[in-house]
Amino acid sequence: MKEFSSVTGLSRPTVSKYFNDPTSVRASTRARIEAALEKYDYRPNFFAVNQNRRYPKTLGVVVPQFTDPFFAEMAGLIERATINAGYFAITLSSHGSPEDEARAIEMIRSLNIGGVILSPLGRESDAQAIMRLQDEVPLLLFDSHIEGLDTPSLACDNAQGVTQMVDYLCATGTAPCYIDMPEVNSTAGERRAAYVAAMDARGFEPMVLPPSEMSWRLEAIGAEVTRAALETGGFPSSTVLCANDRIAIGVLSTAQRAGLRIGRQEELRLAGHDDHPAADLTVPSLTTVAQDKEALAERAVKITLDMIATGQPPSAPERLPSRLVLRESA
Repeated sequence: MKEFSSVTGLSRPTVSKYFNDPTSVRASTRARIEAALEKYDYRPNFFAVNQNRRYPKTLGVVVPQFTDPFFAEMAGLIERATINAGYFAITLSSHGSPEDEARAIEMIRSLNIGGVILSPLGRESDAQAIMRLQDEVPLLLFDSHIEGLDTPSLACDNAQGVTQMVDYLCATGTAPCYIDMPEVNSTAGERRAAYVAAMDARGFEPMVLPPSEMSWRLEAIGAEVTRAALETGGFPSSTVLCANDRIAIGVLSTAQRAGLRIGRQEELRLAGHDDHPAADLTVPSLTTVAQDKEALAERAVKITLDMIATGQPPSAPERLPSRLVLRESA
């Protein structure tokens, strides 16, 4: 920075002011700096500039898994919304591990970050670490929340989406059994509770099949639950609702290998949740509940930036509606 200031003939504070906010200097000064940038191909150290900012233009983003299609897509959409708002995103993964989540939080705390969007593991999260983070920067919990923490949160309305799907399946065929997902975050409990409540409201006995393991191997869980069901005479219903599309894909593959026909008028109807990128490519294509991912990403960034600007959290948790996507499987 010192050498670059020298070749522009401007003071270091003036150049630094430009890098913090190009509009904060006069047009003639800005043109002079930008001409020197092009001539000398100079680029300031982003982290050094950001660390010195009173109001950093960076958001921290932590997701549970980069390998999960939903969170991979959401990380990209949040980054795009962040850039569109004039900020940059530093994205980390907790890899489904409480220890890695705590380390990611400590990494975020060591940086000069304007705000944080965190998708927590939930009951396995280190609540104290999250509280320390919330004490230091505006924090939004995304997609799931943590019981007992008064932290702003944003997610899809799991109760609305699951209830809509149960209504549809009951109206068009047999009431569904439900393949649960592991308690990897609060979403699992919300969707299970919504299924049970929807079945009770319609006078049907809930039929919940527990996951075969506590992991993010969701396709494998769907496959293993299906194999176990087929070995004992089949599913308790000819309609199967899965807590997650990845589970449904495991069910679809395993059931078809066993010779079962899947579809609206076939032996087995199958539905999922989340509208996986491959949901319309499976054979048959998968009926599911779609979250408005773009709206979730844009709203997450908007809420976080509003907290940065005002210093005030939103008054209540926010839930965005989902919609049914009817395809061939149910």
